[in-house]
Amino acid sequence: MNWFVTIGGIAYNIIIILVVYAWIAARRRRLKAGEEDFILSGRNLPWFAVAACQALTALGGGHINGLSAQSWGTGMATIWYCIGHGIMFCIIMRFAGVWYRRVGAVTLNELFGKMFHPALAPILGGIGAAYSWAIITIETQGMATVISGMTGLTNLQGAIIGAIVGVLYVFLAGMKEIGYVNLINAILMYVFGFIALIYLNFTTPAGWAGMNATLNENYYDLLNYMGNGDIIRTYVIGTLLVCAFGMNMAQGNIQSCAAVDSVKVLKKACVAAIPMNVLFGVIILSLGLASLALPDTAAAGNGAAGVVKLALYYMPSWLQICIIGVFLAAMLSTFAMLTLAFATCLIRDIMGQFPKFQNLTVKQETFWVRFWILICAVTGTMGAVMIQAQVNLGITWCMAWLVPMFWVFVIGMQWKRSGRAAIITLIVCWILNMFLTFTPLAAQFHLDGNNYSIFMSAASLILMLIFTATDKNARESYRKTYIRQRAAYDARRGGISTAQ
Repeated sequence: MNWFVTIGGIAYNIIIILVVYAWIAARRRRLKAGEEDFILSGRNLPWFAVAACQALTALGGGHINGLSAQSWGTGMATIWYCIGHGIMFCIIMRFAGVWYRRVGAVTLNELFGKMFHPALAPILGGIGAAYSWAIITIETQGMATVISGMTGLTNLQGAIIGAIVGVLYVFLAGMKEIGYVNLINAILMYVFGFIALIYLNFTTPAGWAGMNATLNENYYDLLNYMGNGDIIRTYVIGTLLVCAFGMNMAQGNIQSCAAVDSVKVLKKACVAAIPMNVLFGVIILSLGLASLALPDTAAAGNGAAGVVKLALYYMPSWLQICIIGVFLAAMLSTFAMLTLAFATCLIRDIMGQFPKFQNLTVKQETFWVRFWILICAVTGTMGAVMIQAQVNLGITWCMAWLVPMFWVFVIGMQWKRSGRAAIITLIVCWILNMFLTFTPLAAQFHLDGNNYSIFMSAASLILMLIFTATDKNARESYRKTYIRQRAAYDARRGGISTAQ
């Protein structure tokens, strides 16, 4: 047990949060600005804060606990989880997020409602809220694992501590707070991550050369970035698809795209977000394999616990505090953004269907956002303790629910739009996902493991094409509609069309 390091890691995050909020409050007073939009930060988030939001929202328990644990089973092939994230950022900030911002939507579900049918906004709002809550339980479980493993506290106590700090991450100033706290954490993650890798070369018995020799001798397949046939079949393909095509339809991952003043900001942020996220996954993967190569850390039984022991055994106290702080920050950032996304889906897509909750003032909306953030945090903490999910499998299962939305979006944006086709396709695919979950169907196709996304991609693409083609009332693509309307708008203003 190491209370000193744990308290230091928690304090590390609280100090950053409070310093950022103090700066935001002082700047607001200096500029004599009124109360800002809690959800979207007044749509003026700069590109570097957007990049940090994108990178760290996707960089949570799936990286810290998931990659380190998964590395013991799939080795270097685990990198495909990170590569999938890189593809996802390209899709969000060069395609889906661009249209999301052009339309001026607050939620992705609102955009679907405008594209296909108004009924999709509350339906997908419910799916978006449920997805956010499920991932929050996994993130809280990850924080509980780190805190309880370091201190001997129960999982419930560790989860409560993590959730309190996670709420603090977003509760004070909303999207603006998340953006700037993430920016600072992104910088520190790389600073301390690289220092940790350098330290291990000198503090472990034979350095990185010795660890690599051990892995090469005993775990040869784990050093191949494609693994072997079984790893490709049960992990690589499904993971790549679900990360690339599922995560870009998650409200938490795309919400910061609505917080910018133009799509140019998104294109600039994309360049920074990819290395900011993907390369940190490489650091975690390296730590996971290092913990497998050393007998005393390999005795921990799993990669997540092994990496924590690696820090405790081979790093000085000050670096231990920083590494634990970084690990917690990665999960806290996702926790904070997804509680905000949960609240946004409920307020805009579901509560917004009722006249009483339409046209809320900034102050009223902020109240309800904070209310739902607290509800989400409390119930998510309970779920984290009661539902002990395997991190990577849990996250990829949740993301599989979103994969059909991607193909529905692409076809409606580029070819034709059919509300009937969209609704039927999504419902059939969601039923299929549940059927795959509770039956051995995937195993019969020799696609057991991390592969729900394969079925979701194939089914949604085929069904959406068929149902759209057979719908005589299908409308032109949303892209064509937007270009035509934008050209007409520019013509009325006497200017040259800027539609793209």
